[in-house]
Amino acid sequence: MLFGTRQGETTPSGPDPRTQEEAERTDSGIEAGGQRVPAGGCLREGYRKLYAPTEDSVDLLFSFGLASEAHTRSQKDSRVVAVLKDWSACMAGAGYGGLDTPYEVVEKLGLEADKAGPKAVAAAGKDVACKREVNLVGVWAAVETAYQQRLVEENAQTLALYGKQRDARFKLAASLV
Repeated sequence: MLFGTRQGETTPSGPDPRTQEEAERTDSGIEAGGQRVPAGGCLREGYRKLYAPTEDSVDLLFSFGLASEAHTRSQKDSRVVAVLKDWSACMAGAGYGGLDTPYEVVEKLGLEADKAGPKAVAAAGKDVACKREVNLVGVWAAVETAYQQRLVEENAQTLALYGKQRDARFKLAASLV
């Protein structure tokens, strides 16, 4: 029973424990071929064994979350906001007004249909020139790196645990092949 459902049902009828530890103490109430079906089904059990074996399991996407948080914080930082204004002014001076961030270039300039066409290449050239002129990449990278370092320091214990668990998960996954 891949999904832990009874015949004719579309959703699991029992609880769906968060960890494998918890699941081993949970009865799904379902049997197949004389064997107890794990809570949430065999597919969910496989997930829990690999990604959430114990209560202290750290999500494999934890580090990506920290990177995303650092980027979000950097976008709001006054130094990045200031350099983005300078970049925007430079782009406007080059004939590409109405842009607040480089993320908007393709959409606001209507380049979706031909991202490699002459109009897109010309805009990209001005974009790079303006980034260099105002040091957008240098400023933003320095600010974001500082936020990343702070988050690494604040989460050092969890990151250490994450590293150990990741290595153990990779070994387990390799053993299943």
